[in-house]
Amino acid sequence: MDSQALERWLTCDGTRSNWDGKMYVARTIYWDSDRNEFLQTGCSPNYQAGWWSLACCKHDMREARPFRAEAIDLSIPTYVFTLASLNSNVGQTLVSVAQVTKHFFNTMQEYAQFLLETRNRALVSSRLTRVRQDEGLLGWRFGDWHADMSGEVGEPNSWHVHHVPAWWKADVDGKHLILVSDRFLLWPEPVFVAAKTQKQSRYGKNIASDNLHGLLRSRSE
Repeated sequence: MDSQALERWLTCDGTRSNWDGKMYVARTIYWDSDRNEFLQTGCSPNYQAGWWSLACCKHDMREARPFRAEAIDLSIPTYVFTLASLNSNVGQTLVSVAQVTKHFFNTMQEYAQFLLETRNRALVSSRLTRVRQDEGLLGWRFGDWHADMSGEVGEPNSWHVHHVPAWWKADVDGKHLILVSDRFLLWPEPVFVAAKTQKQSRYGKNIASDNLHGLLRSRSE
């Protein structure tokens, strides 16, 4: 994918010329040059089972009124751009871009209800954090849904990366939007990188059509 193809996707093939969003650095995602793949040691975003979700991490960004207002206004597309941590060889690589769709929730309980109602076994297994399952999707370690199969929210499995009370309790306090999307792009290798190094930010970086090229560039151009 080149820059023009990315712009076509962001504008929904030219039908939605105005869009807005946030770009942030996920320090738990990094490019492993030896293995030629992105590795993730945290639980956000979650890309498994054909869905993208952000239910942990970036609490301040998802709680802030400006972003919440943009996210719930579906008349203008809102996107979340996720950068990997800085790599001395490739820079800060764009890992994913997800559109905020109608699937957003105010509480972990609402999120749990949505997941259970999908009856999608792979989706549930990839997010479920309170019950260990051996289906290869590792939700019990890297999932973002701190609930059990009854929908009861609580402490995740002791091997989960957010098992520390200060972390998982912040995930379930109901103060920030939980975002789930079925329209997203995910790159298996570095294609786009930050035009200049982005620092960690509580609220993320505003990104829109007018500053896209100032913030991101294609490695092939």
